[in-house]
Amino acid sequence: MTSQSANTRIGAAFIATCMCCASALAQFTTSAATPDVLATGNNDQVQSKVVNIPTGGFYMSWYDNSAGGYDPWVQRYDANGIGLWPNKGVRVLDTNFSSTEDYGLTSDAAGNAVIVTRSDSGSLKIIAQAVSPSGALLWGANGVTLSSTASVNAPKAGRAGDGAAVAGWTEGSRAKVMRLTPEGTPAWASVVTISDGTATTFLSDLQPGDGGTVIASIVRYQTFNAAKTLQAQKFSSTGVAQWVSTNVRVFTSGSLQFGNFPSFIADGEGGAIFAWYGTGPLQSYAQWVSPTGDLRFGPNGSGVTATTTLERVSPTAAYDPILRRIYLAWNEHVPNSSIYGSGGQSFSEAGTRLWGEAGLTFSPTDTTYEETQARVAMLGEFPTFSSVRSPAYGSQMSRAYSYDSIGTPRWMAPVELTPGGFVGRMVFMPTSGSPAGVLAIWESGAVGVTDLVGARLNADGTLGLPSVCGDLNGDGAVTGADLGLLLGGWGPANGSPFDLNHDGVVNGADLGILLGCWTA
Repeated sequence: MTSQSANTRIGAAFIATCMCCASALAQFTTSAATPDVLATGNNDQVQSKVVNIPTGGFYMSWYDNSAGGYDPWVQRYDANGIGLWPNKGVRVLDTNFSSTEDYGLTSDAAGNAVIVTRSDSGSLKIIAQAVSPSGALLWGANGVTLSSTASVNAPKAGRAGDGAAVAGWTEGSRAKVMRLTPEGTPAWASVVTISDGTATTFLSDLQPGDGGTVIASIVRYQTFNAAKTLQAQKFSSTGVAQWVSTNVRVFTSGSLQFGNFPSFIADGEGGAIFAWYGTGPLQSYAQWVSPTGDLRFGPNGSGVTATTTLERVSPTAAYDPILRRIYLAWNEHVPNSSIYGSGGQSFSEAGTRLWGEAGLTFSPTDTTYEETQARVAMLGEFPTFSSVRSPAYGSQMSRAYSYDSIGTPRWMAPVELTPGGFVGRMVFMPTSGSPAGVLAIWESGAVGVTDLVGARLNADGTLGLPSVCGDLNGDGAVTGADLGLLLGGWGPANGSPFDLNHDGVVNGADLGILLGCWTA
């Protein structure tokens, strides 16, 4: 293929791509010592949320305190971790909040990023805003108001099985859910309230069901000091409850820890997979709710181990739809000691522990200051784990560990994901597209100067871009999109990832390398 024919193929799309290249400052690197800086400013950048874009890349949202209030922002990144919108992204809303609460990010069927968050413009309210793939605010300058009741908290964003955006929040002492139209207006005649008699219900998470349904989870308690339990309900595209009227009792024996609102994952079939930990004893559990609301793991789910000699807390879950296996990761601790580690377990569809009654300890228990943030994600077909170990206060390191389905380690040694220093709230999730990878995105820095940085973890245990010759956007192929990136970066390289021969300039030599790798 000649360069002329390649240019003809990309047409106008190349021009748009080149415009984006001007704002590209960094990309995923091969070294844990130099992670990709995804969001930075003159004050805190915190609470990142990430959703994949099916065509490649991802959206990331966060709170930015650079302007004197924690404002929600969003940026679109390509598969290389390069921001595609100028000025570090799009500010969704100007606020005066001096602290943060949870909020939600999802994407809809049209490929827009949808954020549900609090606003203090005029009065406290819950708003939703959609941002187009080109970075335009679609639902007005201040978004659409979903609730203006004085007592509103912890908004969430979810996606129905048909791609519609769904918003949720807690209003007073009740969880609320509303499906949105593509224009941001309510799709249901009224907001759905998730109740259980006179009990308080706090919205915990939203995930897609089958067809046009959405699944919501709530934390339920009768009085402030009473047990906190976990329930779930599925709603149709018209807002009608699909499971039992009293909600599915995911967990009723014992209590969640105060302030814990577990997330869950969809199984892609209309069911949901839950992971949580209870108090007295501090142990982690899993539950799989079928598309019809049945408890596949029985009442109160399956414990991750058969013993309670270690405290096992803060679990996360991943699902392999091919083998129909559920994987959990958790942090563990010898009570009344400074001995910490992290463990993992695999469950069958019936809730049987497949990695033995004790599971496996991917981060060995040892004397250390602390260990937190156990994570698991599917790296292609392989369950891959991470955790953050702190040998001393303020000194933290995250490492990744990958296994096959029977629990055999795949790498000779764990992979360091982060440099030494502060490792704040981490996102650890599969990338979209091919080749398979995992995104690790975390808070780095110190209070008042926190940035958001990230790395891409590959199936062979390396960091950085997939090793496909000339694949500049990380989609596994060398096409006109990659050519557009290279031509947009033409000239002095200044560390540009498009300098394929590393001679300090992007020129005809790099173009020749790329065309020699052409795949489509």
